[in-house]
Formats: sequence, structure tokens, C-alpha cells
Amino acid sequence: MQKHLHTYPVMEAVKKDDECPFCSLERDVFRHTMDFVLGSAEGSYMQRAVRNETDRLGFCAEHMKAMYQYGNMLGNALMMQTYTEKLMDEFRREAAAFTPKKRGLFTKGGDGPSPVRWLRKRQETCYICEQVRTNMERYLATFCVLTKDAAFRADVEKSKGFCMPHYAALMETAETELPGGQTEWFYFTVNRLMEENMARVAGDLDWFVQKFDYRNQDADWKNSRDAVSRMMQKLAGIYPADPVYKAK
Repeated sequence: MQKHLHTYPVMEAVKKDDECPFCSLERDVFRHTMDFVLGSAEGSYMQRAVRNETDRLGFCAEHMKAMYQYGNMLGNALMMQTYTEKLMDEFRREAAAFTPKKRGLFTKGGDGPSPVRWLRKRQETCYICEQVRTNMERYLATFCVLTKDAAFRADVEKSKGFCMPHYAALMETAETELPGGQTEWFYFTVNRLMEENMARVAGDLDWFVQKFDYRNQDADWKNSRDAVSRMMQKLAGIYPADPVYKAK
């Protein structure tokens, strides 16, 4: 199959020696988004259109911390400045329109203005989360479409499978995006890869534990030295050993 802008990253990720190609893709999307938002090369934090979007969506706590750790304090300050201004304008309108009822401020029901309902809704959105989600949906759909290509299927069969969160996302995506002719191959292959590779990492983890038995202190570590981090990736779709991502 011919390589295109949206297919190339998926094809390359499947060929990597990684416990899950989608973990690799998601990490790349996150880093690219951080560079786009705060990187000095792009300078997007100075662009009004970008700031309008970040002011509209805001940032979750996890990604706000990542932004602080990334560096570029001036970029962070400018982003927080206009975001806070927008929040305070919205808060003043909500607070001015709010009339307490007998059930109190924290009533969950009702359709009237409520600072609490407004704030909870505000906390549901994040610019970086949205960028990651949109790109990952595209990559998952692309993976399904690429199963029509024999070379891609061969690469998938040689891969180390998927983490549990991305396995679930891929299975959900396959319900609508998988070409009909690949149904049997897809479900057999994906489930086989999950079972075999979870067992492989579990075996490495078991040997890692056994190495702490004095009777095995002189035995070879085999492939178990990083078994804990690889199992965490399989279970949660994360790279726990990754250093904090910082501005270049």
C-alpha cells in the first residue's frame, strides 16, 4: 500500500520494537502538541487563533503540570494569563445570574445558572487531551484500513501486540472501520497477539521477582530487567520510565 501522511506513522509504529504501537504514537502526538503549544520554534502561544482554542478548552491538571515541567515560563504565563481572564469573565456572569435555592449551591439538578455546574463542565475539556484524542482516533481508524495490505498484516503479526487500553480502543474502532474482508484475520490475530505477549511479559515479570531469591542471585536476568515498566505499559498504556518531556 502506498504510504501517505496519515498512514506512514502507523506503518512505522507497528515495525517498532515496542510493547504497543499506539503507545508510541500517543507519546509522539503528546510531544508534538507540547512543542506546538509551547515550543519556541513554533511560537504558537503567540498566535491569537491558538490562544482562542486554548482559552476555550483550557487544560486538565495532568497536562497543566506537564506544561510547567516542559519549561518556557513566558509561554506558560501568556497562556495562563488569557485563559484566566476568560475564566473570570465567565465566572462573574455565572455568579451574577445565580440564585440560591433551598437545596443549596451544590444541587445537581435544575437548568438554571450555577457556578458549580459551569466549573464542572469547564473541567471536562483540555486542549492537549483533545489533540491527542483526535489524532489517536485517526490512527486507530488508519490501522483498520491498512489491514487490507498484506505487508502491513505481516508486520502486525510480528509485533508485540498492544497494551490493554489501546487494545480496547482498537476493538471498538474495528466495529465501524474494519474492512469486511479482514474480519476473521483481525480478531484472530489481535487476540492472539494480546494473549501471547501478555504471557511473555508476565513471564519476564515472574523471573524478575524470582531473581530476588538468593538461590537465583547468580542466574542470568534474561529479559526481565525492565519487566516492571513493560508490564505497567501493557496494563495502563504508559511509559513509566520516561523522563519528563522538556523544551529542547
